[in-house]
Amino acid sequence: MKLHFLGASGGIVTGSSYVMEFPNGINVMVDCGMFQGEERVEELNNREWPVPPESIKFFLLTHAHLDHTGLIPKLSRDGFKGKIYCTDATKQLAEIILMDAAKIQEEDAKRHDDSESLVRHTGPLYTQEDVENLMSQFETQTYNQMVEVGDGFSFRMREAGHILGSATFEVWYKNSDGRERKIVFSGDIGQTGARIIRDPDFIREADYVVVESTYGSRNHKDKNATLLEMLGVFNQVSKERGIAIIPSFAVERTQEILYEINLFVEKGILQGLKFFVDSPLAIKATDIFKEYKKYYDEDAMELVKSGDDPFSFKGLFYTQSAKESMRIAEERGVVVIAGSGMCTGGRVLHHLKNHLSDPHTHVLFVGFQVPGTLGRRLVDGEKFVRIHGQEVEVRAHIHTLGGFSAHGDQTDLLYWLRSFGHSPKQVFITHGDRESREILAKKITEELSLNTALPEIEQVFELD
Repeated sequence: MKLHFLGASGGIVTGSSYVMEFPNGINVMVDCGMFQGEERVEELNNREWPVPPESIKFFLLTHAHLDHTGLIPKLSRDGFKGKIYCTDATKQLAEIILMDAAKIQEEDAKRHDDSESLVRHTGPLYTQEDVENLMSQFETQTYNQMVEVGDGFSFRMREAGHILGSATFEVWYKNSDGRERKIVFSGDIGQTGARIIRDPDFIREADYVVVESTYGSRNHKDKNATLLEMLGVFNQVSKERGIAIIPSFAVERTQEILYEINLFVEKGILQGLKFFVDSPLAIKATDIFKEYKKYYDEDAMELVKSGDDPFSFKGLFYTQSAKESMRIAEERGVVVIAGSGMCTGGRVLHHLKNHLSDPHTHVLFVGFQVPGTLGRRLVDGEKFVRIHGQEVEVRAHIHTLGGFSAHGDQTDLLYWLRSFGHSPKQVFITHGDRESREILAKKITEELSLNTALPEIEQVFELD
């Protein structure tokens, strides 16, 4: 079997995509994400397919985030007609995320067409119609269910603990001599003890493992310290009648933050502030979270059973329309949770443009910021940034709340890998920058005595 690394490789964090090429001519793809960040990275979204889409028979989708799903509509439009296997929650989340991405691309393309700019624009990668056509290819399965798809190929999904419905895939296949082998694709591995979502499952054996390394070089801040820091910022905003802006990913991060704020409000620790979820996508995602309570962990289920809705509390408002969003600019003593999480688009840009120059503004980053994004430039301390063509001075306070990450840190990743024992012949480290991958590889070699590989983009490995 040949394993193709088509994205999230060579130090690029985004664009997760892998293809298993079998001797009998069957190709199976795992994820097909959008490349995000620096211009040179995003240009990969327009490359020729390294593996012909029509040659892919099956597709395994680990979860709904755009860096894992974002190019699937393009893949389907260009010739892939097979089934896409995932959980039911992943299907629902993927649909709203991809629809949102297609809408943004169509609007961007129209904006370029209507302008007098001579800069060449390639147009949208896909349309909302492409997403609608794609959804019939999804086939949902449940965790821990063995699925036989023929030709000596089977798989099982396990809880990845990353976002609602996220999965790690165990894949069994026959190699060229007829012997069965097993490869595991981690997807994105969550933290143990995270809010709402259950902890990642441990897997006992595999011949090969493909593991993410987003935080492979470091450990997160203590969660309690993170919550205290967030509470301190909120209290300062309340005292100064300022504004806190939280650029947040619509899926999982927004819901986790709401969960924590709800506990503060219900316990009387936090009063006198208004909270706005200013993201139509996050509002849709929150509705899906409410629908799929079967994926909650024990603590979240106990909270729900007690009659407390973690996504509804005094002072919380969901703003659907653009008009409602614009009115927030007149408010003081408010916390605004808006997309996108890395400030690459969406309503958060308007809030940043309006308030970054105000020293009573606090910007709280609650997730990984890819190099090249506006979020990363703010975290790195730039004093002037361009938003919608306008230069804005940064006088706001910038906070990085590392304890909120949906990704496991170095300790979590090593703990998850330790469950395999010494069975894997090779561990392929992906989905991390070069430093994260190299440091994690060194730790795996030293502490677990396993062989590691750091694939470059479009590199192919012959297994067995």
